[in-house]
Amino acid sequence: MEDNEKTEDQLINEIAKLRQQITELKESEIKRKKIEEDFEKSRQEFTSLFKNNPEALIYTDEKGNILDINPCFSALFGYTLEEIKGRNIDNGMITAPDKMKEAKKLTGEALKEDFYFETVRKKKNGTLFPVAISGSQVIIGGRFKGFIASYRDITERQKMVDDLKKGEEKYRSLYENMPGVYYRADRKGNVIMVNPPGVKLLGYNSPKEIIGKNLAKDLYYIPEDRKSFLKELKKRKGSVENHEVTLKRRDGTPVTVSTSSHYYYDKEGNIAGVEGIFMDITERKKAEMVIIYEQSLLHSLMDNISDSVYFKDKEKRFIRVNKVKAEHSKLAPEEMIGKTDFDFFPPEIAKQSSADDDFVIEKGKPIIDKVEEIIHSNKTEHWVSTTKVPWYNSEGKIIGVIGITRNITERKKTEETLKKSHQEFASLFRNSPEALVYVDEESNILDINSQFTKLFGYTLEEIKARNVNDGMIHPQDKMEEAKNLYQKSLSSSYSNYESVRKKKDGFLFPVIISSSPVVIEGKHKGRIISYRDITEIKKNEKLQQVLYNISKAANSPILLDQLYPIIHQELGTIIDTSNFYIALVDEKENKLYFPYHIDELEVDFNPQNLESKSLTCYIIKNKHSILLNYDKIIKLKEKGELLDAGVITKEIFWFGVPLWIEDKVIGVMAIQSYSNSNPYSEKDTTLLEFVSSQVATVIERKRMEEELKKIAHYDTLTGAYNRGYGLELLQRQIKLSKRNKSPLLLAYSDLDNLKDINDEFGHEEGDRAMVQVAKLFKSILREVDIIARMGGDEFLVIFLDSSLNEIPIIRERLSKELARLNQISKKPYKIGFSTGFSYYNPSNLLSMNELIRIADQKMYEEKKKKGKGR
Repeated sequence: MEDNEKTEDQLINEIAKLRQQITELKESEIKRKKIEEDFEKSRQEFTSLFKNNPEALIYTDEKGNILDINPCFSALFGYTLEEIKGRNIDNGMITAPDKMKEAKKLTGEALKEDFYFETVRKKKNGTLFPVAISGSQVIIGGRFKGFIASYRDITERQKMVDDLKKGEEKYRSLYENMPGVYYRADRKGNVIMVNPPGVKLLGYNSPKEIIGKNLAKDLYYIPEDRKSFLKELKKRKGSVENHEVTLKRRDGTPVTVSTSSHYYYDKEGNIAGVEGIFMDITERKKAEMVIIYEQSLLHSLMDNISDSVYFKDKEKRFIRVNKVKAEHSKLAPEEMIGKTDFDFFPPEIAKQSSADDDFVIEKGKPIIDKVEEIIHSNKTEHWVSTTKVPWYNSEGKIIGVIGITRNITERKKTEETLKKSHQEFASLFRNSPEALVYVDEESNILDINSQFTKLFGYTLEEIKARNVNDGMIHPQDKMEEAKNLYQKSLSSSYSNYESVRKKKDGFLFPVIISSSPVVIEGKHKGRIISYRDITEIKKNEKLQQVLYNISKAANSPILLDQLYPIIHQELGTIIDTSNFYIALVDEKENKLYFPYHIDELEVDFNPQNLESKSLTCYIIKNKHSILLNYDKIIKLKEKGELLDAGVITKEIFWFGVPLWIEDKVIGVMAIQSYSNSNPYSEKDTTLLEFVSSQVATVIERKRMEEELKKIAHYDTLTGAYNRGYGLELLQRQIKLSKRNKSPLLLAYSDLDNLKDINDEFGHEEGDRAMVQVAKLFKSILREVDIIARMGGDEFLVIFLDSSLNEIPIIRERLSKELARLNQISKKPYKIGFSTGFSYYNPSNLLSMNELIRIADQKMYEEKKKKGKGR
């Protein structure tokens, strides 16, 4: 029973507990429903807030995968939820490539804490724009479930910030670099502040040099003007504008300025001094003069320009017109003022003009070069080009229209003429004397003319559509040049470009190339390239260079013998001169000499009598050029006109031209080939004849120069140097001996019996005796030694690098040669002379005159010993 009762009690307790649990469950269910209702309400509120938030929102899971976006996000970035749901926020769809690392970093921060960041993001269409991004974590049940990021377009704000920065920088720069002079002075007029422009204006180096100076005493050009300024300032209640005063620079010079100044006050409201701005109005004064000048120019322009110029107000009434505009309506300019186009033109034209005026005034845009036909009230008609632009006042507001109308009737006629000339262009292209090729913008050939075919050898059918720069007319080493010329032609035309091009057969030749663009309706449609063969021009240039080089050599201080090889070398650049010689006539000896000759086979170039029947003499006798081959030479020999033709071969070709000076042949220039029977042409004849005339002039001038030089330096009787040149050479040698520390020996000689020879046998015989003595001296001299006739029968001999020890040797040689001369001369008299020596020792310097005096004295002493007088 106890067990049963206990069980019953237990059951009662359990039922009670069960009831309690049921009650708690009911209460829990009520709470759960309340929570669910609250959660649903929160969810709805969250959804409403998320969807209706004015900022672009995106909701991602904890890995950054997109769960939801709001309409603002779609509006801002251009994506719908269906397009991006499930995609990772950092995959680049809203992030520029250079911001990918930044985006991942932001996502990492969002996983840890809320954040705010300003950067740049990308719309669906690729547009980049500045945004402010903020992010918040989504925590559910204490666990991180994702985050919500908001994006706000801050383009306008960023622009405002940039504008504020620019404004701040602008005003700071304006304050620091203002063109005017800012100053502040105390009540006594002492300067207490001045900016750098003020320092510069007044000619000082720093503000410190001005601060403390008194305006009236130190800085006003006329101190009394300060009183007048203060009086005006007081009269205008402490503020003046644009008041002109004259200040004084540091150097005392005046400078006129305009000042805007006012009182400034202390804390108690008392006048503390004056501050303001000085503006240097020197340039303004100049500008005023310029304005006056420009106004006069405008008046002059208006009165003299051939175009119609006019100003209209906003009601389209004429405010000002020039004479040309008025004359079109047979009126004076003042008669048009206040009237409109309706007073002068037919209604339809006036309406169109008025509509154009309205467009310019309302839109603020110009009408440029509008072409129209005008019929005036007097029934005259013409074509015009009209330009109308807005007329602004000083405040930048449009107050009317400025118009310029130009009569283009002639231009229209010209355009018609140009249309007609299109066919003429085609005709000119076909018939141009120069080789032309028409290519498109890619240099593909469209057309060529007949001269192109003639010059290069190609027909249009062969090369049409080929690229002109593909190498068909370019040598290999000019391919890069072709590319450069093409690039140049893209921006401009070029002309007279010298180069080398290639014919169809591979022959290279020099050309001048020009290129002009073909522009159709303002667009580049290709080029026309012209080629001109300048082979002959180059030959002429080469010829001119040859002549210049020969002339240059002739004018240089070289001998005639040195000039001949230069002539040969230069001629060799324009014609084959493997075998070449120059022959010159000596009229006194009636002979022909060969001062220069180069020949492969001929060795006999001995002088010839002018009567000789040689090829060279044949030219001189007949006075004209001649081209001879083997057969022609044989025929001349058979006729007896030629006896000595020199070395000849079966393949010989001889070419000779006379060297003319005025109407006289002074020689012959000849070239020949032993192995080519036809190396020269008639053109070569003309060429060589032209060159020969220049060569003849050069040779004759050089011969004359050498003759004049000989006359200036040599004694005409003995061939020794004359007195003047001999003394000049002696002076030079003394200087060289002094510099080189080398000795010098001087001999002074005099014929012993010249007077007796002259008296008994005549002066001609005396002259012969002096010639013999000069030859005697020359026979014992070294090449470096010098002999000069000092006058009469006296000779000066200079022995270089010789000492006193050599005097006995010299005397012995002179004595032997004199004895031999007297023995072989078979003259009825004996030649004798006396000689004195002097010595130049670098360690014991003597002057030239002293050396001559000593030698002369010793010569006289020797003569006295012989019993001979001077």
